[in-house]
Amino acid sequence: MQFINIAALAICVLTNQVMAVAVAGPEVQELVARQGRPVAFNVAPQGAACGTGTTISCSPSTSSPCKGNFNPAQASIVVTEAAGNCHVSLYTEDNQAGGVVQRLDTDTTGTCVFTSAATWKSYGIFCD
Repeated sequence: MQFINIAALAICVLTNQVMAVAVAGPEVQELVARQGRPVAFNVAPQGAACGTGTTISCSPSTSSPCKGNFNPAQASIVVTEAAGNCHVSLYTEDNQAGGVVQRLDTDTTGTCVFTSAATWKSYGIFCD
């Protein structure tokens, strides 16, 4: 019985050390960088009031931006939270194609930006 207790204790100690080693590399640095740079925005399709649509949030890093597509295309955006040196880029085609048609920096937080027609089909959140 005592042998089983000692063996179980040894397994727990070894397992915890292996788990600690598994997360001690560049993955931890990436996670820490992402936690300090939150960005959130709300987009709405044509006919919906600004700020009443879908909220998207992400914590990008310099090497790992956040990207996505809108369905349907969106007509308004309001950045609700933006870390310094980060921005939201909007595109007229899926998968960030067609060139940036609107770039919203941290100084636009809280300001509604809209178009007369729903033209934004994708976005990218980037931090310098």
